Amino acid sequence: MPPAGSAASEPSIAVQAIAVRRGEIAQVIIAPGSVVARRESHIGTEVTGRLLRILVNEGDRVDAGAPLFQIDPGPYEMAVRQTDAGLDLATAEQRQVESDLERARALRKQQVVPQQELDRLLTQLAVSQAHVRQATEALALARHNLERTIVPAPYAGSIAKRLVDEGTTALVQPQTIVVVIQETAELEANAAIPESQLAGVHIGDTAVVSVEGVSDPVKTTVSAVSDTIDPATRTYLVKARVPNEDRVLKAGVFAQVEIQPQPKRGVLLVPRDAVRTEDGRTRVMVIQDGRSEAVVVEIGLLSDQVAEVVHGLSEGMPILVGSAARTIASGMRVHVADAAAAEPRP
Repeated sequence: MPPAGSAASEPSIAVQAIAVRRGEIAQVIIAPGSVVARRESHIGTEVTGRLLRILVNEGDRVDAGAPLFQIDPGPYEMAVRQTDAGLDLATAEQRQVESDLERARALRKQQVVPQQELDRLLTQLAVSQAHVRQATEALALARHNLERTIVPAPYAGSIAKRLVDEGTTALVQPQTIVVVIQETAELEANAAIPESQLAGVHIGDTAVVSVEGVSDPVKTTVSAVSDTIDPATRTYLVKARVPNEDRVLKAGVFAQVEIQPQPKRGVLLVPRDAVRTEDGRTRVMVIQDGRSEAVVVEIGLLSDQVAEVVHGLSEGMPILVGSAARTIASGMRVHVADAAAAEPRP
């Protein structure tokens, strides 16, 4: 122990200090990412046949419902005519049975026709009605298949690939992919965020997407935050919709995504230069009974100027800042050069 009276003779070092205060903090997160199409569809056919016409080329822009290509409709037009004739035949047979049944009922009242004949005609009518329903459904299916010989765009977009030419025989199983369409009027920025910033991003946060070669960054909002961490990269996926009505951006380009989360309010804050890391521990130097004391703290969010203290300090505690925070050792006698500076800020 130092001899009695040595504390009084020990020099006191003038330091800069500030009180721990409550306030708000937001940590900007910058991550690499890419701009991709929100939707990409590989368009094939529902019916088999020879590709008669392909109406689009790579790079074409199409509206929703615009025809993309056509399968030879000839066999399907014949199927419609055949099933239509089948329906006419079934309908005629039903009418004949109905007429026979009407006459049989009249004769039955005169006891000319036995009940067994009436029952037979009733059964025959039920069968003929079933044949009409069956023929009606067959005609509907034939017309449906004929309609499917012209394949429309499922949504407005751009043709990314044209994979076959006219004359190709399109198969259903395995399906022949004819064109690939991408939605391009609105793209999507995907960014991989480190798991250390797990709680920092929420749907609705501001996001700024910058692409090399495009002068103006796109300001948007976070539209989705993944619930899972990629075990290989220890990151989670964040998505933001990117308007692209002028088609300046191209799907697949690399981008830098800057996410500006909503600030946390009412948290304990200290200047960043007051925080130091030694021996794997994060410390802040406080003033206790006229001496410096290293206190282990847990840090939350970081901004350019301040750090959030999750555990270790309380509001109003005086802490060393400036060069003193980096050079003063624990246990040294100190005094605040400007006492007013240590008062809590409003």
